Amino acid sequence: MAKQGTNFDRWVKVAAGSERTDNPLNIPYDIAVREAVAAAAFAKKYWEPDGERPGLKRVKNRLPASSSEELLSIVHAVQEAQTRLLLIVDPAVADLGERARLVVDELESALEFLLDDDVDEPADAQLARIKEFHAQDGQRSSALSQALRDYAGLAESLKGRLVEADEAFDVRLIAEARKLAEDLQRRALEVAPEAGASAAATTTRNQLLHLMVERVGAIRKTAAHVFRRHPEIAREVTSAYERRRRAAARREKARKAAEPGQANGKPAEANGKPAEANGKPAAASAPGTPAPATS
Repeated sequence: MAKQGTNFDRWVKVAAGSERTDNPLNIPYDIAVREAVAAAAFAKKYWEPDGERPGLKRVKNRLPASSSEELLSIVHAVQEAQTRLLLIVDPAVADLGERARLVVDELESALEFLLDDDVDEPADAQLARIKEFHAQDGQRSSALSQALRDYAGLAESLKGRLVEADEAFDVRLIAEARKLAEDLQRRALEVAPEAGASAAATTTRNQLLHLMVERVGAIRKTAAHVFRRHPEIAREVTSAYERRRRAAARREKARKAAEPGQANGKPAEANGKPAEANGKPAAASAPGTPAPATS
């Protein structure tokens, strides 16, 4: 396998040809990378036909045989660019980020398993709000620190039930999450990145991300065509994250529709007027916290 630096050098000039320097991701960085690796594996797995099942090879003039290898190489280049950027703007993430993200994933998975019991309770809404708030988190220490605190807080309130639901759940993760959050926050305050270097590294990372996203899109679009009569195969390369997000949105919409006073999408009224309390118009509910932008 080629070294990271070699992959970076191979693609950075290609990516520099793009006029777009914005961050193209609408999903978390880690998930985008995992889905790109999965797309590369898909292209390799289904390149050759097998019996009645067609192969991607039949459209090799549109999707070259090198697509899988090149996408993996681009992913390595993206990871190298991301590391270079973080070492400039947020070295705490470079040191602690991998463990922090693992702890967040473990707590989120345990909470989802516990609360996926078809019983509607306040904790379900809490978890949904936390996931929505952090859905677009980037890799910065501030976002990771807040996610660690939020998941640790909910997990602490459900600690006994988490262990009862899964005996292997490690309650020490809760304390570790809080410690990591404090360490990330403290170390972030110690950094003062140089603006020019930060901007240049961000541009390079974003250009490589555009290249990765385009290659993943090409594989997905080709798979949808070649395997249109094999939807179960085409589905393998679609975004599982997006599917879960859409399903969560549908559940939330159904939950809100089932709430008292939400019939026909309108709030409850009395005598044809909006509900009031103590002779005054009911206070408007607080606006939802917007999801932070992906860094």
